[in-house]
Amino acid sequence: MSYFQMKVGNRFTIVATNGAANGHQPVCKSEATGFDVFDRASCRTVARDEPFDKAFDFCTLRLAVVVTKRTQ
Repeated sequence: MSYFQMKVGNRFTIVATNGAANGHQPVCKSEATGFDVFDRASCRTVARDEPFDKAFDFCTLRLAVVVTKRTQ
């Protein structure tokens, strides 16, 4: 069975999980109780059990901050 994951930019991956009660195992999007955000650059989880829209907003805001710092 495949699980839902979405790459956001070149840094983050959002993965659908079944939540803390079940050990944050990757699942299909329809079975997800939360979404975890992984920072691929530092190889760690940066957000857990977020709704999809909050996880996506987290990624896009962090990417915007990185781009802003580079242009200054």
